[in-house]
Amino acid sequence: MRPVRRSGLRDEVYQTIGEMLIENRLPPGSPLRVEALSEMLDVSPTPVREALVQLETTGLVDYVANKGYSVAPLPSAEDMRLIMDARLVLELAAAERAAEREDRRFAAELGELIDGQRAAGARIVGDGSDADRAAIREYLRLDHAFHDTIFREAGNPYLARLARSMDAQSQRARQSFLHGVDDASDAATEHEQIRKAIVDGDAPAAVSASRAHLERVLAKALSQF
Repeated sequence: MRPVRRSGLRDEVYQTIGEMLIENRLPPGSPLRVEALSEMLDVSPTPVREALVQLETTGLVDYVANKGYSVAPLPSAEDMRLIMDARLVLELAAAERAAEREDRRFAAELGELIDGQRAAGARIVGDGSDADRAAIREYLRLDHAFHDTIFREAGNPYLARLARSMDAQSQRARQSFLHGVDDASDAATEHEQIRKAIVDGDAPAAVSASRAHLERVLAKALSQF
């Protein structure tokens, strides 16, 4: 485990522990002791404690009075259905609003993110190596950035906040089977269809493409149970 840099300490501690949880390097139910994490990351207890409080809001961490923090159970199939149902409502609204904007220059940013996803996906071989894990992290970061950009450009920050609160759980579910990411090409193609609809200012097409993408992601997640 790499030591955490001192700059942006709280955010980096949050990100580092979050990656450990999403990649299931910490088994569900295992305790998350502030002192042990502080020593592992070579930081004081304060940013670790703050990160755990923040992570509890994502559903990745549980807290029980007088017992402390622990790794939350993996989402069940029913949890996944409910998470994706809520995400579907938010994403369709965001895609529609983004496509209705007069200034859609941000679509070029979406294109760059898709290109990055394709490149990261090509480096994922599923051998569990450090390089493979790094490629998966990069792929998931770009995937999140694509959707986050659409939420940002939809013009409603509350949509974005609600979506981010569920993102960690959905990513963790995909990683929980330790198969890596084997749908990178499909996801990039679907993202390009969403991007094109936004570029064209075609709100119905953006909604339709977003729905098809999320329904495929849900079907893939449920197939693992």
